[in-house]
Amino acid sequence: MDHKKLLDIANDLSNEDICELINLVGDRLDVFFGCLNGRQLGSGVAFATMNGTVIQINCESAALDDLTDDKFMAGAINFSREG
Repeated sequence: MDHKKLLDIANDLSNEDICELINLVGDRLDVFFGCLNGRQLGSGVAFATMNGTVIQINCESAALDDLTDDKFMAGAINFSREG
């Protein structure tokens, strides 16, 4: 599908429709947070929901009580504390 057709489809979707689309393809998405001590931090998408007028994308890591519960993230965080 060409860019113009996709743009037309995107412009016709409401935020609620986009939210539902994200939920349908969420298992194919990953969110990149940034780098910390040479590690690229990210998380899979758990689900999207409406938050007022904007779409809120909730990452799988948001379910953790503490980001240090994830071994990879804990390594990056602890390295920055030690360094």
